[in-house]
Amino acid sequence: MRIPNERKVLLVISAALIVFTLSGALFGRVSAVEGTYGSLKVFNEALYLVINNYVQPIEIDQLMEGSYRGLLETLDPGNEYLSPERYRQAAGNEPAGPASIGARLSKLRGYAAVVSVAPASPAAEAGLKTGDILISIDGRPTRYMGVWEATRAFRGAEGSEVKVAVNPAGGTDVKNVVFVRRILVDPTPAGIVQETDVGIVRLHAIVKGDARRLDREISSLKAAGADRLLLDLRGCDSDNMAETIGMASLFVEDGTVVTVTDRHDGDKAYRADGRRLAWQGPLAVLVDEGTARTCELLAAALRDRLEVPLLGERTWGIGSVHALLPLRNGDGVFLAVGRYLSPSGKDWNGSGLEPDHEIVGSEQDEDEQRRRAIDYLRGIAKGPEAKAA
Repeated sequence: MRIPNERKVLLVISAALIVFTLSGALFGRVSAVEGTYGSLKVFNEALYLVINNYVQPIEIDQLMEGSYRGLLETLDPGNEYLSPERYRQAAGNEPAGPASIGARLSKLRGYAAVVSVAPASPAAEAGLKTGDILISIDGRPTRYMGVWEATRAFRGAEGSEVKVAVNPAGGTDVKNVVFVRRILVDPTPAGIVQETDVGIVRLHAIVKGDARRLDREISSLKAAGADRLLLDLRGCDSDNMAETIGMASLFVEDGTVVTVTDRHDGDKAYRADGRRLAWQGPLAVLVDEGTARTCELLAAALRDRLEVPLLGERTWGIGSVHALLPLRNGDGVFLAVGRYLSPSGKDWNGSGLEPDHEIVGSEQDEDEQRRRAIDYLRGIAKGPEAKAA
């Protein structure tokens, strides 16, 4: 009797489950395996029903890849399944091109979403904003992509264009199609003096060497007469923990800056690196929904260690530490294996940092939020009583 390919797949899965159960019994792990077996049995039955009853024939590989994505992204939006080719590219750190559009991404409601947009970048010029849902990139739905793959799709040759279908933030059903040009983006900090007494440093991202650059910016602001400092982290998104610890060390003399909690290795505390303090006067931090990842780490560290007030809006809430792990068939996964904790032990992953003083931004006047933050900073001497992150 000829066995259809679909039935062969199910027979293999069933046989594997039986072997898995028997091997668990041999090693005294029956109870744990029984629970796993029960869940996989339901999955096996659902898979059989889909294959034999879905309205049209399906590709088993496509169906299983979707299952992998669902399994991983349910746990953390930064988790991602990679095919063998994608895993090879990620493991080898193969560049997709030197240029980008200047946007940072996460996953939201199953699709790629804009976390932050660099000012004056092609993404900003195209009207992309924090919270926008990206329906497709160059015609491919982003619900079939993880964060790594969607970010990679935005990279390419300088001057090339990428086509993006967007649902604007706010929950509307409007779909806009925009063409965005790729350029070389340089997200270095820029400091200015506001009305002589308040210095402002805006960080759009945190990249290698930024701690030294921030030190120089603060020195120039002090030389120009600034006696209060506003650290503007709106739209700041970064993965560089080492550089972020260096930045925090410009303000924190000693002690823990961040703790990384790990299921197997336990908690590991990272301390200030002992460099010369750049600033010891009144300080406030301005944040918004586009503040994410290690930029949130910096804000949480300054609040917990120095009682620096956070002004603005709740941050995005990405506090996971991901690792690229191989699978035996040549594919692999990005998996959250750790989580950032503030010096007081608080976790902001998925919830964001609540500001001490809310200042809602205005699309009509983007500088209003900063002006109100400056007014607040002028009204404090050592900072209000701060909440834990």
